[in-house]
Amino acid sequence: MAAKSNERRAIVIGGSIAGLFIGAFLRRIGWRVDIYERSSIELIGRGVGTFATHLELFEALDKCGAGTVDIGVIVYKRITFDRKGNVIAEKPQLQIVTSWDRLRQVLLKAIDRQRYHFGYPFDRVEQDGSGVRVHFANGRSEKADLVIGCDGFRSSVRARLAPEVQPIYSGYYIWRGAPNESDLSPETRKSMFPYYSFFLDDQLQALGYPISGADDELRAGHRRYNFGWYRVADATKLKQMCLDDDGREYEFGVPPPLVRKDLIAQMRAEAETLLPPQYLDCLRHIDQPFFTPVYDFCSPSLVYGRVALVGDAASTPRPHIGFGVSKAGAEAQALAEALSNYDDVDRALTAYNSVRQPLSERIVAHGRKLGMQLGVGTQTNEDRAFAKLLQSPRGILDWIAVPNFLDARP
Repeated sequence: MAAKSNERRAIVIGGSIAGLFIGAFLRRIGWRVDIYERSSIELIGRGVGTFATHLELFEALDKCGAGTVDIGVIVYKRITFDRKGNVIAEKPQLQIVTSWDRLRQVLLKAIDRQRYHFGYPFDRVEQDGSGVRVHFANGRSEKADLVIGCDGFRSSVRARLAPEVQPIYSGYYIWRGAPNESDLSPETRKSMFPYYSFFLDDQLQALGYPISGADDELRAGHRRYNFGWYRVADATKLKQMCLDDDGREYEFGVPPPLVRKDLIAQMRAEAETLLPPQYLDCLRHIDQPFFTPVYDFCSPSLVYGRVALVGDAASTPRPHIGFGVSKAGAEAQALAEALSNYDDVDRALTAYNSVRQPLSERIVAHGRKLGMQLGVGTQTNEDRAFAKLLQSPRGILDWIAVPNFLDARP
């Protein structure tokens, strides 16, 4: 990609992974890019913040200048357990899993740190046809040729431009945590830790895989195991779960330290009767488990005048795909390529939207299909047949977080 102009300026709202990707890509094509993050402090330690990598992510990391050296933990095989902890299906599959913190550190090397600004909550934008002015809650305003909203699935930018586009609750949530490898029993370390593992039951899915330890440690014995347990809950039950001990209600999930102790105790008790011993071992070594309600949505447009959306601000697929970060990188790459290919910014944005918006629809739709294993969202005979496939010990290995999911068809 070659730069068309060194005078063009972009403002990026949101300094997480998507914001860093677009900052790195636009910098490489000669744009002046400023990233504005609402948080006043460094973004580190975002929960367990882990994900599977895909070819799209590696390509984006390579082309934006971040690189892929020591990006995560290599997993060579997938397995499915029965209730007693016996392996009942397995599949060789090479995959790298990484953490939010590790990826952020890699991407920070590809941006101009002097143009990364903390403590700037977004307020609104004004457009005049040839540019856009951003106003921040602290009173500052900045003008640019282009604004990119990268501020997550609860995007303030999208809320201003398309307030009707709201996250949609899936009907289930996931308990999460990441015990240290060294704390697990020898049997768990041998039978489960090296692998991407699953356990299935009625309206239930547990899974896990090894990830880096503290400070991105990749040495054996110093890593962690990313544990997840999907459970079904209607909107009424979820609302009750999203109350902390003081009765304060949270719309999209309780902050991990504030999850009620009675919910954690209930979850642990139910796990004893439902989960294989390896997952119970993980749970017993997670001091502060937390839950995340699963939402998704896709914006009908990724472009609103001179404002573009990238990453979760544009669309948020369900986590079964493991594709959110790869999608953010691919979208940033596509936007930079469009801006490099067209002298006219508006034509470039039209090209970006025409390619990525339909693809976002497909990604979100596929995530919903994968959620059918939990017994929600099935409407047709085809849906029910696919849900039955996902409920099989082998089927789950073939479909969850696989790199070729866009080419696959049920």
